[in-house]
Amino acid sequence: MSFFFFCFVVVYLCGGMNGMKKYVELALRKEKKPVSLNKIIHRIEKILSDERMQDVFLSDSEKLDVFHILEDGVKQYDVYKTPSNNYISMMKTSFRKGRFYGDRTGAGKVSVVTSYLDRDGKINVQEAKYNVSKDDTNGCIDGDFVLIDINVNDNTSKVIQVLDRQLEMIPGEVYRVGNSYFVRPIDKKKQGLMIALEDDAIEGERVAVTLKKQTGSNFYIGEIKKVFNHKDDPNEDILWEAFKHGIDNDFSNESLEQLEHIPSIVRDIDRIGREDLTDWEIFTIDGIDTKDMDDAISCHMNKDGNYVLGVHITDVASIIPKGSPLDIDAFQKGNSYYLGGTVLPMTPHKISNGIGSLNPYVDRMAISCIMEISPDGDVLCYRISPTIIHSKMKMSYDKVNQLLKNHVVDPDYAEFEDTLRLMEKLSLILRRKRLKNGAIEFNRSELKAVYNEEGKAVDFTLRDQDVAENLIEEFMLAANETVDRDLSERGLPCVHRVHDTPNEDKIAQLLQFLEAVNLPYREYSAEDLAYDKNAYQKFVKYLSDTGRLSDLLLTESIKCMSRAKYSSENIGHYGLSKDYYCHFTSPVRRYSDLTVHRILWDCVFHSPSSKVLKEWSEKVPEIAEKTSRMERVADEAERDVLRMQCAEYMSNHIGEEFEATIISVSDDCILVQLDNLIEGVIRLRNMTGNYVYSPDTYSIISLDNKDCYTVGDRLLVKVKDASKELKRIDFEILDKLYDTPIRNEENIHQVVKIKAKKESRNH
Repeated sequence: MSFFFFCFVVVYLCGGMNGMKKYVELALRKEKKPVSLNKIIHRIEKILSDERMQDVFLSDSEKLDVFHILEDGVKQYDVYKTPSNNYISMMKTSFRKGRFYGDRTGAGKVSVVTSYLDRDGKINVQEAKYNVSKDDTNGCIDGDFVLIDINVNDNTSKVIQVLDRQLEMIPGEVYRVGNSYFVRPIDKKKQGLMIALEDDAIEGERVAVTLKKQTGSNFYIGEIKKVFNHKDDPNEDILWEAFKHGIDNDFSNESLEQLEHIPSIVRDIDRIGREDLTDWEIFTIDGIDTKDMDDAISCHMNKDGNYVLGVHITDVASIIPKGSPLDIDAFQKGNSYYLGGTVLPMTPHKISNGIGSLNPYVDRMAISCIMEISPDGDVLCYRISPTIIHSKMKMSYDKVNQLLKNHVVDPDYAEFEDTLRLMEKLSLILRRKRLKNGAIEFNRSELKAVYNEEGKAVDFTLRDQDVAENLIEEFMLAANETVDRDLSERGLPCVHRVHDTPNEDKIAQLLQFLEAVNLPYREYSAEDLAYDKNAYQKFVKYLSDTGRLSDLLLTESIKCMSRAKYSSENIGHYGLSKDYYCHFTSPVRRYSDLTVHRILWDCVFHSPSSKVLKEWSEKVPEIAEKTSRMERVADEAERDVLRMQCAEYMSNHIGEEFEATIISVSDDCILVQLDNLIEGVIRLRNMTGNYVYSPDTYSIISLDNKDCYTVGDRLLVKVKDASKELKRIDFEILDKLYDTPIRNEENIHQVVKIKAKKESRNH
């Protein structure tokens, strides 16, 4: 149930003097209302008597143990103690403890995670989320561990108390009030903190500050530990943007010391117990500038006419010992971060680009998933084992695409041409089967920055997902599915990659929008689309065929989807239409994959003890939660850096004209997207005339009989302003180029106008 109960179970299983905790928990579990210490003692005596089939009475020392266990539970907020000194399990009350995740409005959610052992001895983990309004946060900030009072009827809660606030380093900007200096946190979720500095500082300087002393509920004395650059410095550092999101590019001194002892080549001792595949035709396919190559592939046909696909993944688990300083740093980072042409690696470059990278022409340690696949795409059999491989070549996506699509063969690739064409054939078979099973693909354009040698974004284009990229993706999907299936069928712990069903309410809103813009979709209801993968797949195909609005509608359909995450419990992957799926193929840049490798070593390549199985069962939920959280951080940081670079790029195009599409409207602005996918806003307050927002038609309506603006309209716009610091681009409208037809537009707009004018008179 709670961590407190979890401790009971662990102690009970391990034996020892603290076995009494189990019986305290069992006694509390049977009580539906607060009871006295004596009542709990009598309940424990009855449980023991029934268990041992004889009368059992607790000694005075055992009764004292019960009292201390209860009081410790009270301190840990796992047991509730009434003013009349009665006790009840916190799970029987409306109180819960969990982690608060705030949003930029000041409201947020509290995640409550509970764990318990079922009758089979398997650890079950459950997560519940409770909404907290801005007025009910009680001064808590993002990341606080809090005690809440829940309302089960509407899934809301109130924060009663902040139990733990972990504030190690806060990024912020120095400002001055009179002769005193303060730090304003960059993170809007933490801007409720007042941080005063004891010493002088430079106003406008970007710093990382530690909190030395708390002087009030949200008041602190801080000390500057790290200085980045001044806000007016033209050379904005990617590291500053990363640090603002809690991403630390540094490694501990202990890790750097450990790094000195990491070998740069495969030693003889490393080859023991591994299958030697160095004579196999194995190679990598990556971006031309990729240096952290963690996957290599091989493929041939066997005598039975089946494909033998090998996916060979770098064995970082054998390079970084579990629990070592490098492992601790990797866990804290969660994954590598690819921000604006800069890589902030999960492991130091000596590993990620060296011994842990499947570089060509050298031996490397790997874990290989070798699958025999039928011409229909079925995995007939497989083996997963530690290997030594020797990549024959580092290929690039560009040149493989040239070979497969245009029959332009680089001389260095000529000897691998037959294998590459065989791989392409197999990848198409796997893709066809996946789509037939209901997998969902969103074939929409994505924004990609083009960087110069200094790493500065000098242009923006559309990201390509071509034949070679799809080939690698299909092979990685096959390996990830096979590894997860293997661990699951063995009954072993695993960090599953799961994806829940879409949000029915959001789908209903999208269907409503389609009705409004005369693209009605009535083949399936919102409920059908939420729970039927094949139905949603057909829906996405319909959106893809809507022509000019397809990219916009596909983006909205993606927003209807749940977010994929890591979990110790397997619920399958809706989007990929797979019952089994994990991340196994990138251990050099994702801690989830590194964990899967370690589970393979501890529980598959070696016979696991009950202690090892139990340790992994306990660790996996924490690892899944941490890696999911850091993945969200990576996504947010990547988006912010891209927005910053877009704004910087467009600051060189002030006054220039572009064609754009309206992708969203609200009561204060119009959001537009240029044809190169750069986005910006048109503020209603900067538009000449009176305009109001019409949510029913997704429009901005003129009260002066001027043009109205609807999602999907094409505009000619001019760049008015661009702020790198605010990550914002402002446009102004020069002309409307194309209207989006709106059903019942005139009637609805007229109603909106009448309502707006009436409200204006009332004010």
